[in-house]
Amino acid sequence: METKIKRLGFIDAARALAIILMLQGHFISLTFKDYTEMAHGAIYSTSGNFFFDVWFLLRGFTAPLFFSITGLVFTFLLLRERDKPFWSQIRVRKGFRRGFEVMLWGYILCLNYKNLHLYMDGKIPDRTWSFHVLQSIGFSLFVLILLYAVTRLFKKLRVSILFLSIGTIIIAVTPFFKAIGDNYFPSWAPQIIQNMFNGPNSFFPIFPWVGYVLLGGFVGALLQEKRSILSEKWTPLKYAGVGAAVCLFIVGLVHLIDWIFTPSMDFTTIGIRFGNFAMVLGVLAGLLYLERSERLKIPFLVEMGKNTLDIYIVHTILLYGSVFGWGVRTYIEKDISFPMAVLGAILFILFFGVMTNFQNKFKRWRKERKTEVAEN
Repeated sequence: METKIKRLGFIDAARALAIILMLQGHFISLTFKDYTEMAHGAIYSTSGNFFFDVWFLLRGFTAPLFFSITGLVFTFLLLRERDKPFWSQIRVRKGFRRGFEVMLWGYILCLNYKNLHLYMDGKIPDRTWSFHVLQSIGFSLFVLILLYAVTRLFKKLRVSILFLSIGTIIIAVTPFFKAIGDNYFPSWAPQIIQNMFNGPNSFFPIFPWVGYVLLGGFVGALLQEKRSILSEKWTPLKYAGVGAAVCLFIVGLVHLIDWIFTPSMDFTTIGIRFGNFAMVLGVLAGLLYLERSERLKIPFLVEMGKNTLDIYIVHTILLYGSVFGWGVRTYIEKDISFPMAVLGAILFILFFGVMTNFQNKFKRWRKERKTEVAEN
């Protein structure tokens, strides 16, 4: 019988933090009436409001955290069974199913009841083939499993090193795809394929977002290879510090390259990506220490970290009107003040906190009932 391994609370907390940042970020950016103008200012200099600038910085950090945590969790669980034959590993089979499921949900959420008449006439709107968050995450799971399979064939390859190398390369070449502009790539492919790389509806394309998942996978593999990170006092800080220092060195390096050569491809975007990952490492280290000190006990919020897919699906339907055509966007898009948008975001988060809390209680109750029936 497989020994049950203690669930890592700091990872659930990181997932909860990522989903909370996503919920508030999406709600405020959708409803705040001056968002577009102030965001434009914050990108190039300042919006004129310190609190908005800080919030905008956090909003840019949300997706890197979300994608990195996805890779971390999946890889950490995947490597628990690395001593078994490849196809006998439960996480490998579940990973393929999960990847397909997540991608399918991504494309379902691109459908809209209001477009039913177009579907009936065989006219599919271009945005139906968008490569968005769920499509990107689902595809990333396939990439993680396939690269893991490579390490099974070539025994000398370490999972952590391979994930780190490929993830770094994917992020590093992103400016080349950005420089293509509206010359969609690959030019010969249908739009559903183009959007995975550089298409008209590439919202979270492979470059750089799969790179974040692989970098998160690198951390997950490292946690399995160096279990002392989870137990020794200063080890997490040491690893996180070295990782953040390397990321910040890359930030400085690409800024120097841009300053010297002034390339048209804007390599400073690479620095932004690695700067975000340095923040991810800092957050993970901080949450791990909070868990050790037993201060990470906010079950109402941590429960949200166990149901991120459900939250994403429901929030997309409620907020943007996906599938059914009506949502918050229908009534208050770019229509309310910042304080009202913040209040609405808090209520939005609390709604999902309550929803997932009851959802998890129901799952546990159903599992207990099944156990009782099986024993009787």
